[in-house]
Amino acid sequence: MLTLESFYVTKTSSEINKLIRMQPDKRFFFKTFLEFDCTNMCSILAFDSKSMELLLSEKNSQYFSAEFPVIYKNKMEKLDGINYYYSNAIDTATRNN
Repeated sequence: MLTLESFYVTKTSSEINKLIRMQPDKRFFFKTFLEFDCTNMCSILAFDSKSMELLLSEKNSQYFSAEFPVIYKNKMEKLDGINYYYSNAIDTATRNN
């Protein structure tokens, strides 16, 4: 919970990247959470190319899951707060970088 709070209060992407590097077990970023509507942190952080570079590096390949791959489509809420769409980390990273 403290890790999630830390990401919430960061103000810059470099602070987010520092938090990513500080985590001893990167499994947290690839695990799918019901609280995130079955989304993973990797997909949530896909807006930033440096975060994606850190998370998708060869060093983290042991955390990649065939059951919930990074390319898994996640249900994302639209800005209106009523509707939703499906996207994955690669789509988001491509669109924003």
